Amino acid sequence: MNATFSPARVRPGRLAIGAQAAAPGLGLLAHAQARGMGISVLVSVGGHADVSSNDLLEWCEADERTAVVMLYVESFANPERFTRVARRVSRHKPILMVKGRRSAERARSNARSRTGAALRGDAVVDAVLHQAGVLRLHSSEELFHIAQLFESQPLPTGPRIAIVSNSASLATLAADACATHRLEVTDARGAPYPVLLGLGAGAREYAARMGELLANAAIDAVMVCYVDRLDGDPQGVLEASSAAAAGQSKPVVASVVCGDGRLAARDAGIPNYLFPETCVAVLARAAERRAWLSRPLGVRPDYTDVDASAARAVIAQALDRLPGGGWLSLREAQALLATHGIPVAASYRCRDLEQALAVATDIAGPVTLKADIANAQRAGGIDAVLLGLEGEATLRSGWHELERRVQTAGGHWTGAIIQRLVSPGADVLLGAFTDPDLGRVVAVGPGGQHAGLADTITVRLPPVTDVDADELIASCPAVAGELDRFRGPAALDRQALRELILRLALLLGEVPEVVEADLNPVRCTTDTSIVLDTQMRIEPRRPVKRVKTW
Repeated sequence: MNATFSPARVRPGRLAIGAQAAAPGLGLLAHAQARGMGISVLVSVGGHADVSSNDLLEWCEADERTAVVMLYVESFANPERFTRVARRVSRHKPILMVKGRRSAERARSNARSRTGAALRGDAVVDAVLHQAGVLRLHSSEELFHIAQLFESQPLPTGPRIAIVSNSASLATLAADACATHRLEVTDARGAPYPVLLGLGAGAREYAARMGELLANAAIDAVMVCYVDRLDGDPQGVLEASSAAAAGQSKPVVASVVCGDGRLAARDAGIPNYLFPETCVAVLARAAERRAWLSRPLGVRPDYTDVDASAARAVIAQALDRLPGGGWLSLREAQALLATHGIPVAASYRCRDLEQALAVATDIAGPVTLKADIANAQRAGGIDAVLLGLEGEATLRSGWHELERRVQTAGGHWTGAIIQRLVSPGADVLLGAFTDPDLGRVVAVGPGGQHAGLADTITVRLPPVTDVDADELIASCPAVAGELDRFRGPAALDRQALRELILRLALLLGEVPEVVEADLNPVRCTTDTSIVLDTQMRIEPRRPVKRVKTW
C-alpha cells in the first residue's frame, strides 16, 4: 500500500523509515529510490496524536522484513519510554536517527541547580542517544550512507581495517581518515600500511587480494579504493570485490568511481561511495555499534534497605507544603536520600552563633562551617565554606568571617550549617535534571566550587546496572582522573561512588516529582562516598495530554 503523496516507486526491502513530519519522510523515500534501496515500511507520525515513534520502533522490532530503522525526530512524546524502548530494540536492529531542532542553547532558563545550568548545547542528546544504542547522524546523506552498510553488510568485529587501492595517494587519504576516526590500518601481514596493487590493477588482482585479506583473522573489515584510468574497468573491479565479499562475515565497502565522476553500478552488492573518507566514516559508525553491542549488560542492584513507600511519603508531605512545587528543605532532602540508603553527612542548621557553639560542642571534634545559602548558583560566587574549625574562639571567628563574606557579596545572612569534618578525598557533583527533549538525565562532574564549570559535566540516562554507573563515571575525565590519581596512601573507593549513583537512580525512578537535584559535593574517600550537601526541586506530576497514553 502507498498512501503517500510521493511519486517515488520504491521496491520492497529491509529499511524502515519513520518521520515526525510528512515532508522529511517523503524526502527520505525519494533518497531511498535514488539509491536503489528497498523499503519495508514508511510512516509519518506527525504530532503523535495517536501513534508515536515509540510504537513504530516496537512494530519494527517484531517485523521480520525490517533490518534497519531510520528515524527523523524533532521531539519525543514520551522521552523516557523512547529511551527504554530504543535500548531494547537496538540490541536486535540498528536505529539511525536525524534529530531535528538542534540548538546550542537548550530550554533551561528555569534551571537553578548547577546541574541544570551546566547542561547546555546538543551534546546532551548525543550522549543519551548513544547510551540508548541509537546512532545519531546529522544529515540525510550520512543517514543513507550508514543505512547502505547496515542493510547489506555484517558488522566489523573490531577496528582493524585493510585498505586495497591502485593509488598510493588515494590510500593515504583513506589511512589518514582512519587515524581521525581511531581505526587501525593493517595489511595481511599485520603491518600498518595499505595494500597497494599498482595503477594497472584490475578485477583479477582485486579479487585475489580480497580473498587473502578476508581470510585473515587479524583484519576486521576491508575497504576497496579504485582510481579509473583510460582503459580501466571500474565496474569489473566493483563486481569482483562484491563476489569476493559474498558470504563473508566481515564488511566490505568501496570507493570505485568511473572516470567521469559517476559511481559504478549500485547493485553490485557492496556499498559504494564517492569518497574514501565516506567509507571510513561508515566503518567507524559500524565499529561503534559493534562496541555498543559488545559491552556487558551488567547487573541490576538489589538493595534490600530501599524504602520506596517512605520516599513517596516524604514527597507527599513536601507537596502539601509546596502545592505548586519548589525546593525541598535540608531536612526533607536528607530524609528523602535516607529512604534509599544514600549516605549523607549529618547537617545542623544554626540560626545564631550560640546555637552553632552548642552543636560544635556535641560533635566534639573539628567541624565544617558553611554559610546557609539557598541558591546553589549564587553560592558558587562566594567562598562560603570553612574547614577544620575547632574550639570556641575559632568557631566564633569563622562565623563572623562567613557573615562578612555573604553580606559583602550582597547576600542576606541567615545563619550557617555545621557538619563533622569528613575525611579528605575527591569532591564530585552528582546531579539530576529533567531534560526537555529526553526526560530524566543524570550527570556527574567535579564538585565543590568547581561544579558545573566549562563543560566538565557529562550526562547519561539514569543508570540501571553497575556497568551503566561505571560508564557514567568513566565518561567524565575530570572525575575519573581525580579518582585514579588521588594522592593518598590508598586508592579512592570507586565502588562506593558507583553504589551511590545507582541508589540515586532508583530514587529518581520512584519519585519522578524530583525534577532537579544537586548532590554537591559528594566526598569520595578511600572507604566510602558521602553526600555533604544537597538541593532538590520538586514539581507535582502532571498528566500527559494525549489522545492515547502508552
